[in-house]
Amino acid sequence: MKRLMKALTAAALGLSLFGCGASQNEEVKILAPSGAPALGILGAFDAENVASVETVSGSDVLQAELAKEDGEYDIIVAPSNLGMTLASKGADNYELAAVITWGNLYLVSADADALEKEGELAAFGEGAVPQLVLEHALDIDALSLNVTYHSAVSDAQAQLLSGKADVALLAEPAVTATIAKAKENGTQLQVIADLQQLYAEKNDTAADSGYPQAAIFVKKGESASLRSVLEQIETFANETSSDSDALSEKIEAVGADVLGVPSAAVALNSWERQNIRYVSAQDAKADLAQFAEIFGIDVDLDTLLVEE
Repeated sequence: MKRLMKALTAAALGLSLFGCGASQNEEVKILAPSGAPALGILGAFDAENVASVETVSGSDVLQAELAKEDGEYDIIVAPSNLGMTLASKGADNYELAAVITWGNLYLVSADADALEKEGELAAFGEGAVPQLVLEHALDIDALSLNVTYHSAVSDAQAQLLSGKADVALLAEPAVTATIAKAKENGTQLQVIADLQQLYAEKNDTAADSGYPQAAIFVKKGESASLRSVLEQIETFANETSSDSDALSEKIEAVGADVLGVPSAAVALNSWERQNIRYVSAQDAKADLAQFAEIFGIDVDLDTLLVEE
């Protein structure tokens, strides 16, 4: 795990949060996946009442922590389908407070017409969000492309860069990094399909909404005491991030290695395509219900979602 620890000043220790004591302020711990979800909670990295933010690769740790009866994390960012699946199986230790990322999947190729031709499509995320979104955004059976799933987005990226694949399913910020890497080697890659847009068209959702990819889960019963942190995450994601200088400064301060991105420049240049947007759970309820239906998850959202 990569961790950013914050030393709290004596003044900060004396502050209370919505009636909570200083000791509670010191104990606010956050866990998030690297990449777009970590970028989505940039506002939490310098919050006075946050003791630590840890980032991890993969979903194993996230799943284990969400399922614990008495986990150490007050806030966990995780794929919304993962949290909903665990809730449907009886895990009730965390509530879904908000959706923070709305899809960052794209098809990349050197040929703008690659989807109309025969060839190889290197994908990742079999059985998870990438595969489900791909299949609910495109009519895969109608394509002449042969789809092969690889273990990680980096593997799909390698297949495309090596010429073994004609098209790759990639997630930002890997999309921007891959296009830049290919350019260094004299190859011009481009985004040939925005899966968020295609998903919206095929599933009759708002064109700019995408789908609820990553969500913010909070310990059950603690949403009120954590509201200050959630508000800081929301403010940075929805307002402050529109200032490129402020965004760049924050990414540099936290560090690309902690965030799990190739570089601050790549994170900045790919920001728009990462679809980072804080939307409260109640406002995102319809999107979450549709996503749960697509995944075949029978979950009681009235119980899972934080009430406003």
